[in-house]
Amino acid sequence: MTEKVIGVPGERSAQGKEIYIESMELSAPDKEKVFPYVKDGIIVDAGAGAGPVTERLIKKFPGSRIIAVDVSQDMVGKLTDRFSDEKNVEVIKADIVDFKYPEKVDTMIFISTLHEVFSSNGYNHEVVIEALKNANESLKKGGRIIIRDGVQPEAEQLYLKPLSKFACDRFSEFVRGFRQVRDVNYMIGDFHSDVFVQSGRRDLRESDIGKSLIEISSQSASEMFSKYFYPKENLPIELSEQFGVWTMREYQKILLEAGFHVVHSETYVLPYLIENHYSKDFEVFHLVDGILGNAPYPPSTMILVGEK
Repeated sequence: MTEKVIGVPGERSAQGKEIYIESMELSAPDKEKVFPYVKDGIIVDAGAGAGPVTERLIKKFPGSRIIAVDVSQDMVGKLTDRFSDEKNVEVIKADIVDFKYPEKVDTMIFISTLHEVFSSNGYNHEVVIEALKNANESLKKGGRIIIRDGVQPEAEQLYLKPLSKFACDRFSEFVRGFRQVRDVNYMIGDFHSDVFVQSGRRDLRESDIGKSLIEISSQSASEMFSKYFYPKENLPIELSEQFGVWTMREYQKILLEAGFHVVHSETYVLPYLIENHYSKDFEVFHLVDGILGNAPYPPSTMILVGEK
């Protein structure tokens, strides 16, 4: 087994945990998009947290056994309390990297967990691969793995225009805080004809709002978009995590190498993020045939389904 480096991201405060749990509850309806790919029988909710997805699995698949797994004793306690009256739910404290149920299972669901496995184990891709291979060994023939998580966009150069002071402040905070994961390369400037002219500054000012552009890689921009809007209490933890472990193309290749064939893949941006955050704080541009034009926001979410 790969040696794991534990505890890279810090611990959330009590208030931070409550905010985190509330956000998971609010985002649970979108996570039901994975349900059409679930196979009845023994269903493992790997990294169940406080149980919002487990609760919906109970209602959607009443004839199945739901195994809620989490490594946090705090979350295991919440799961136990929440499902104490549910006879078809089993709560287990375990690391999902090497978790194996005594029986072969029909479906393993990883929702917003693999990026945490990656980040909390020293940003180690091998640990994520180990978790995927272990999932394959845990599944019955024809069983499915379902991943809903962050995803890196394919590499390209983007230009971000900040639209608010909040956007300027949080971009700067992202650059400082994400340095523990990797350095963020960016330039501030503007286009003159078809040439990007750097301002020579590294700091964003109020005078940049609605005017200047930030030249940045799509993958760094994606990480910024995945976390800049978080409440202050949880922002330091989010900045210690890399949300996109691989691109969709890379994820599919890794899944094939782990013994699965891909039955479904998609990426998208959660509409509430665009409406409530992105559209208020940033415009995104890229160069197409040398002409600067509007670009879509990087995908916030992917769904990837593999079958053994």
